[in-house]
Amino acid sequence: MRMRFRILGPLEVFDGTHWRGISAAKPRTLLATLLVQRDVPVPTGRLGAELWGEREPKAAANLIQQYVMRLRRELGDRQGRLLVTRPPGYQMVLADEDDMDAAAFARLGDSGRAALAAGDAERAAGLLAEALALWRGPALVDVPTGPMVEAEAARLTEQRLDVLQSRVEADLACGRHAALVPELRQSVREHPLREGLWGQLMLALYRSGRQAEALDAYREVHRLLADELSIEPSAPLCDLQLRMLRGDPRLGLPATEAEAEAEAEGQDQGRSEHGGEGEGDARARSKPRRLPRPASRPSVRATRAGQPSAAPRQLPAAVAGFAGRRAELRLLDKLPADASAGPGPAVCVIAGTAGAGKTSLALHWAHRAAPHFPDGQLYVNLHGFAPATGPMSPGEAIRGFLEALSVPPERIPDAPEARAALLRTETAGRRLLFVLDNAADAAQVRPLLPGSAGCAVVVTSRGQLTGLAVTDGAVLLSLDVLPREEARELLAARLGADRVAAEPEPVTELIDLCARLPLALAVTAARAVGRPGFALSAVVAELRDVRGRLEALDAGEGVSSVRTVFSWSYRRLDTATARMFRLLGLHPGRDVAAPAVAALADLSVREAAAALTALARVHLIAEHRPGRYSFHDLLRAYATDLTAAEDTEAARTAALHRLLDHCLHSARAARRHLAPARGEVPLPPPVTGSVPHDPEGYEEAMAWFDAEHAVLLAVADAAGPAGFDGHAWQLPLAMADFLHLSGRWHDWVTTQRTAIVAARQQGDRAGTALCHCESGRAAIRMRRYEEAHRELLRALELQRGLGDLTAQADTLRTLAWSYEQQGDYRAALQRVEQVLELQRAVGNLAGQAGALNNIGWCHTHLGDHEKALARCREALRLHLDGGSPLGAAYTWETLGFIHHAMGQYAEAVDSYRQCRDGFRRFGNRYGEADALHHLGGSLRMTGDQEAARDAWHAALAILDELEHPDADVVRELLLTTVG
Repeated sequence: MRMRFRILGPLEVFDGTHWRGISAAKPRTLLATLLVQRDVPVPTGRLGAELWGEREPKAAANLIQQYVMRLRRELGDRQGRLLVTRPPGYQMVLADEDDMDAAAFARLGDSGRAALAAGDAERAAGLLAEALALWRGPALVDVPTGPMVEAEAARLTEQRLDVLQSRVEADLACGRHAALVPELRQSVREHPLREGLWGQLMLALYRSGRQAEALDAYREVHRLLADELSIEPSAPLCDLQLRMLRGDPRLGLPATEAEAEAEAEGQDQGRSEHGGEGEGDARARSKPRRLPRPASRPSVRATRAGQPSAAPRQLPAAVAGFAGRRAELRLLDKLPADASAGPGPAVCVIAGTAGAGKTSLALHWAHRAAPHFPDGQLYVNLHGFAPATGPMSPGEAIRGFLEALSVPPERIPDAPEARAALLRTETAGRRLLFVLDNAADAAQVRPLLPGSAGCAVVVTSRGQLTGLAVTDGAVLLSLDVLPREEARELLAARLGADRVAAEPEPVTELIDLCARLPLALAVTAARAVGRPGFALSAVVAELRDVRGRLEALDAGEGVSSVRTVFSWSYRRLDTATARMFRLLGLHPGRDVAAPAVAALADLSVREAAAALTALARVHLIAEHRPGRYSFHDLLRAYATDLTAAEDTEAARTAALHRLLDHCLHSARAARRHLAPARGEVPLPPPVTGSVPHDPEGYEEAMAWFDAEHAVLLAVADAAGPAGFDGHAWQLPLAMADFLHLSGRWHDWVTTQRTAIVAARQQGDRAGTALCHCESGRAAIRMRRYEEAHRELLRALELQRGLGDLTAQADTLRTLAWSYEQQGDYRAALQRVEQVLELQRAVGNLAGQAGALNNIGWCHTHLGDHEKALARCREALRLHLDGGSPLGAAYTWETLGFIHHAMGQYAEAVDSYRQCRDGFRRFGNRYGEADALHHLGGSLRMTGDQEAARDAWHAALAILDELEHPDADVVRELLLTTVG
C-alpha cells in the first residue's frame, strides 16, 4: 500500500482512504524527523537529540526502537519497507517524491516561477496558488520541535513566503490589484520586516487609485524599520516611493483598462463568477475566486507545556463530485470580508428540504474558504431532525468546541449559559469558521455563535431560521432543488462528461426521475458508476419500472421520486446486506462501526464490514471517519420504514437485544482495564450473536471508549424506552470510569441520573444503590459535595436495608474520598475506619488492605506519620499475602509519600521504586509514570541530581506517550529545578 504524508500543517498520513494524524507525541516527532531528512539515514544518536534534547534518557535507544515498531504498525509497514532500518539509524523511503506535500509544493513553486519568468502570468498565478493551497497551517505545527524539525519548519516557512510573493507578483501582472489589498495588508502585519510585501502592497494600492494610502504604507514601513532595526528602507522600496511621487507611467496597469475597472469594482457586484453565464474558456470557468484575507491572530495556541498546538481542523471531507450552486457560492464568498467588517460574526443560514445538498454546499465552500480562517475550523452535526436521538443540546455542542480549542475539562462549566459565555471568551479576537450542520431551530444555534468580529458561521437547516436574521443579522440562503443544467453538471462530475453528453435525452429523464434532488442524483449516479457497461437509457428504463411499482404507495411527486431512487439501490442489494441496511434503522447512535453492526445483524465482523463497504459504495450510508459510518436522515427514515414493514417485531427486538448486549459487555470488558480493582455487577452472558469487543490493555480500552462513547450514551438513553431497563442502568455504570478519567464529568452526572430512574423502574434495589453511589462519585468530581453526600447516604440506606456489607464499604470509601477532596482528613479517617470494620466482617483481605492504606494516607495528612507507617505496613503485608500486586503498588506509593514527609528520603526512594516496579508489572503506565515523578523528587532530596533527572525524563516519556496533562508538571520540573 502506497503511503503519502503531509507536513505543511499538522503531520498527517494518507493510508489510501483517509488522512489521519499520529496520536502519540514521540512517534510523531520521530516520523517528522525521518521525513524531513528522508534523503539520508538518520543516526540513532541524532534521533535521540531530536526527541529529548540534552535530557536524553539512558534507555533512549530502546525507546526509539519501540517508537519505530509502533510507527510501522500505524503505517501498515510491518516488513520495514517504508521505514527502513539503515545503520547507523533509520530512513524513510518514499515511493514517489510527490508522496509528501512539501515536495509537491516545491515542484509547483518552481514551475510557477518559471512560468512567471517566461511571461505567462496567468499560468504562474494558477500554479503558485495551487502550491500555497497545500498549506493547512504552520509547517509541522503539531510536532514537538527538535533542532532538525525546527530548522525544516523555518525553511519551509521561508519558502512559502517566497512563493506567496511570486504569486502576488503574478496576480499584479494579471491586473488583480484591488483584490490583493486586504491580503497584502494581512501579510505585512504577519511579516512586518519583509520589504518585498510592503512594496507589493504599495503597488496594489497605487494601481487601485489609492495613491495616498500607498504613500502612507511607505511611511509606516519607514517608521517600523527605523524603530526596530535603526535602518532605512531598501533601495528598491525607496525607488518605488519616488516613482509614485513622480507619477511614473510605468507603474500603470498591466491589464486593459476595462479589466482594471472591473477588478477595482470587486467580484461581488452582480457580475458572474465566470464573466457571464456560459462565457469564457474552460480555464476561466474552473479558476476559483481569490477571497480577501483579513487580519487574524496566529493560527496556533500555546499549551500548558509551552508547545504549540494545532488550530482545530474539524471539517469533514468535502463531497467528491460537487457541481453547480454558483450563485450560492458567490453569496457565501462574501462572508470572510463581512466577518472582518462587521461588529460581530458573519452568519449565513443555508435552508432547504432534506437531500437538497445543504451540507455538501456548506462543506465544499468551507474547505475552499478555510485559508481565510487560520485560527481553525469547527464543525458539529446538531442532528436537528434525527428521529432516533433528537437534536443535540447546545451545551453538548459547545463542550465539543471548547475541547477542540484546548480548554481543559475542569474549566468547562456545567451551566449552558456559562458554557456559551466561555465559548465567546475563547473565540474573541480569533478568525474561526464555524459550520453548524443540520440545526433544528434558532434557539439551538444562538448559544453557539461567537460574540466578536472575525468569525464566520455557516448554518444548515431544513427550517428558515428567520429569527437569526432578525436578532443576529444572518444572511438567509434558500436552497431549492438543482436547476436542470446544474443537475446535469453533477451527473457529469460523477459519471464523466462524455457518458452524459452521449445520451442527452435519457439524462434529462433521469434528472426528472430524481426530482433534481442532489441526494437522489448522487445515489443514482453511484449505481450507474457500478455498471459502466450499461447505457444510461437502460438505467433510466429500470428506474422508471421500479418507480411504477412503488408510486402508488407514496404521497406526493417529490417523495415518490426520492423513495424510488432509494428503493432502486436497496432492491439491488443481496439479501444479507439488505437485511442489515433495514436493521441499521434500529441503531440509536449517530454513527456505527462494524463490530456493533455485526451484533445487530447477527453477522461476523468481517461480513458486517463487507456489507458496510457495499452500502457506502452505493451511497446508502457514508463512511464519515475511517471505519465509522453514518446515515443521511432521509435514508435513516427509509431504513426504519423498511424494517417496520419487512421484519417481524420479534426479529427487531432480538436485533436490538444483541446490540445492547454487545455494547454492555464490551464496555464492561474495557472498564476492567481502566479500574481492575473495582467490583462488578453480575451480568448474564450475552445473547447468541452478540460477540463483545475485548480490548488489550489500558490504552486500547481508552481508545475504544473514546470512539464509542457517544454511541454508548445514545444506546443507554434508548434502552429504557425500548423495554431494556437493565441495560439502561448497567451501561452507565460500565462507562463511569471512562467518563471520569476522560474528563467528561457532565456526561457522568447525566448518565447516572438516568441510570437511577432505570434501576428503580426495574425494581432492582441493589442496582439503584450502586447508581446512587456512582452519582455521588460524579458529584464529588464536580465539587458538588452536598449533592454527593445526599446521593451516597441514599445508597447507604438501601444497602443497609439489603444487608450488603461489601456494598456499604464501597459507598463509605467514596464518602471518605469526598471529605478528603474537601481537606477534611478527620472526617475521611472516620469513614475509612468504618470501611475496615466492614471488610473484616466479610473477611475480604484485599478490602482490608485497601482500607488500611487509606487510613495510613489520612494519618500522614493529619501529621501522625508513625501511625500512618504502621497501618500501611500492615496493608502491604495483607496485599503480599493475598497475591495482590496492584494493591501493593498503591501501598508502596503511600509509603513513599509518608517517608518523604518524614524526611526519610532514602526510604522514600526505595518505596517509590517498589511502586514503579509494581505498576510496570501490571501494565499500568500512568501509575508507573506517577511513581517515577515522585521518585525523582525524593532522589533530588538525597542529592542525586542525575538520577532525579533520569527518573523525570522516564516519567515524561510515558506521559508524552499517553498525552497526559501531568506531562506539563514534569516538564516544568526539568526546566526549573534540574540542570
